[in-house]
Amino acid sequence: MMMMNNPTMLSYIRREQTVLGNLLTAYPDATANALATVPTTTKHWLILTTASSLNAAKSAQPYMQKMADTQVDIVDAATFLHYGHVNPAIDTIIGISLSGENQTTIAAIKKAQAGTTATTIAMTAQKESEIVSVADTSFNLLTGKETIPYITLSYNAIVLSLMFLSLRSAADRGLLTELAANQELDDFGLIIEHMNETIQRANDYYRKFTIDFGLATEFTSIGASNLAGTLAEMQTKFTEIVRVPTHGYTLPEFTRGGYLGAHETQRQFYLELTTNPTVMADLQAVKAYESRLTPHIYTISFIDEQPAINDGQTLQLYPIEDDLKVPLLAIIPFQVLCWYIAKAKGINLSHPIFDNFQASLKAEE
Repeated sequence: MMMMNNPTMLSYIRREQTVLGNLLTAYPDATANALATVPTTTKHWLILTTASSLNAAKSAQPYMQKMADTQVDIVDAATFLHYGHVNPAIDTIIGISLSGENQTTIAAIKKAQAGTTATTIAMTAQKESEIVSVADTSFNLLTGKETIPYITLSYNAIVLSLMFLSLRSAADRGLLTELAANQELDDFGLIIEHMNETIQRANDYYRKFTIDFGLATEFTSIGASNLAGTLAEMQTKFTEIVRVPTHGYTLPEFTRGGYLGAHETQRQFYLELTTNPTVMADLQAVKAYESRLTPHIYTISFIDEQPAINDGQTLQLYPIEDDLKVPLLAIIPFQVLCWYIAKAKGINLSHPIFDNFQASLKAEE
């Protein structure tokens, strides 16, 4: 792995294309080894993890379920540990911990193992770690240790790796032909090849709207339900890094109540993609309505056509035909915007704003 002197969040964003390309190269052996003891009758997967890794799993979930024809449950490790029901029908457990030492995730895995006969896969950036020792097999994210507090590179590595596991599982079980599986890999390759371009376009987009983003007191993102993980991560990242109120709503969430909080100074991002026509028509209707309430309407588009509302505020990105793969690119503009907005605000990301918070929680235990 390439070593960096004084890496920043942007340094890691710029490595996404390289590392995800490495994951693509490693696909045949890495997925075969990870799935080596998973039964061919597999139908029910459980993913246990926390924080941004949980958002990443949610980003991969729609693709995983469609591709592998499996039920994929994603549960926060602490919630599962303290309140979760162990379903004995679960046959595959995937535990995700970047450090490999997250004790809550490890304890949650052990709880699931005790109540099932499932195979356990540890997904981590550290091959020599405790999570690997409690699992049957492991999957190396190839990111190494991300030394900044707010992960970016590792997030997308998790999304792609989970998608890869489901693709390989489907291929091994004869759910798609070798030709179809190779076509999926080719599609992933094209998306990965456009990551640096996505970063540059997001860069230019920030420069165009620097002042408006910098003055924002609230951000909101809205998109189709298959982007739930991306929207959750957008909320997580802007809250952590830009440090103003931020919400990521799926379209149903926004139309059932989120719209009631709209106001004229709110900055709204709409994610447009090729998906169910009814969903996109509803998104356009919401955007048209909201544009009467606030002029701060921004669109991130993965559609190869001009925006329905041509307001000059659309970030046009590489068009992706398969809407379930869009999360791999969709998070990158938000990562880039976070970095630049925070930098312009003078926020020092290497010094957490509440640096005694975690220590205070431990003191209360």
